[in-house]
Amino acid sequence: MRRVPHLHQFSTAITKPKNDNNHRYKYMVAATASTTLISVSVYTRHVRDEKLLSHLVLAKDCGLLSSDVDNEVSSSSNQYNLPYIIEQVTRAGLVGTTKSVKDELQYIRKWHIERGYNGGIVLRDITRPLFLLPESLGFDTNNSQEENNNNTSTEDTINPKHTNRRECYYLYYEIHSNGQTKQQIFCRGTTLLSDVLTCLQTLFVNDEELECNVHYGFNCHANRIVEDVIPLLVPPKSDNRSGVATIEVCGHSLGGAVACLVAAKLAKRGYIVTMVTSLAGPRLCKGKRDRETLQNLLPAQTIRIEDDLDVVSYLPPTGLAVGDKLWFTKDNNAYMIRRDVGDKNDWIDSVWLNLRLFETILNQSQKHRVKSYIKSLHQLVIDIDQSD
Repeated sequence: MRRVPHLHQFSTAITKPKNDNNHRYKYMVAATASTTLISVSVYTRHVRDEKLLSHLVLAKDCGLLSSDVDNEVSSSSNQYNLPYIIEQVTRAGLVGTTKSVKDELQYIRKWHIERGYNGGIVLRDITRPLFLLPESLGFDTNNSQEENNNNTSTEDTINPKHTNRRECYYLYYEIHSNGQTKQQIFCRGTTLLSDVLTCLQTLFVNDEELECNVHYGFNCHANRIVEDVIPLLVPPKSDNRSGVATIEVCGHSLGGAVACLVAAKLAKRGYIVTMVTSLAGPRLCKGKRDRETLQNLLPAQTIRIEDDLDVVSYLPPTGLAVGDKLWFTKDNNAYMIRRDVGDKNDWIDSVWLNLRLFETILNQSQKHRVKSYIKSLHQLVIDIDQSD
């Protein structure tokens, strides 16, 4: 006896070709979009490489960089000392290298002692105040004096939810024979989940102290560091009777953007900031007017070091960075662009002209590392020596 198919079988047979057509249409759209994206990307790279990069001066020939091994740098100099910069970014990379804060402090101190640094080091976790523990951490400030007299440890009074926080920055300070105090702040890059959340707070807000619009997350982070580090710094010159005290700030990644804001805020409060180094730092201000305001607060020796294949330097896409730019590109060249050249070289920060999406995905984990930048800086020193 012949079996009659059910109605739903006919329905499936009829609709199946329609589904195949829908899938085929989606694949065609995806293929067309991908082809268009690749074509536009290749064209923009051609425009950049053939018509724009050719107008820039190579870093080794620009006369703005010195390969002198002398580790001293003058804030009034028009040149950047590359060996000094390499030393700075290496020291910035020391933070966040171990799981134990205690071991890390010992490691940082040992590193400095072995290289002839005779000053002091303070490694700070900004969730723990310098002198008094606030009530929010479970410490009764009203009875602080009585507990201190009874030799009661405050370590156990800290809220457990704060114990997983890591150090945020470290301060190196040294008093020279001429009475001058040199203070250097090194800001840690992205290490914790909270750091990632800080980077994602990309809303630009007005900072009343700086009088410009800056990245909300970076600004909050910078405010915490400034308020925490001020008690450790020599007061500004008007209140300083023991000699001139200078400040240098350096940071990698998140710490690079924060370093610029910390330096600007300290300068606004009267401190003498002589140098700022941002390594692979993201963008921190909103528009050109905001950038100009920040750059007027920052010292002449403000440099940002970026790599063509490091996507962090292009984030957030709507923001702007500050300072002179030392730019390593995919063609193994390096370019130096002064911040005072006007708007004609603003294309160097364009996401659409410079972001190499596919190469960046393949190289990001390596190119963003401090070691990768140090390698490029060492090669630049060799190129400058050979060109002399």
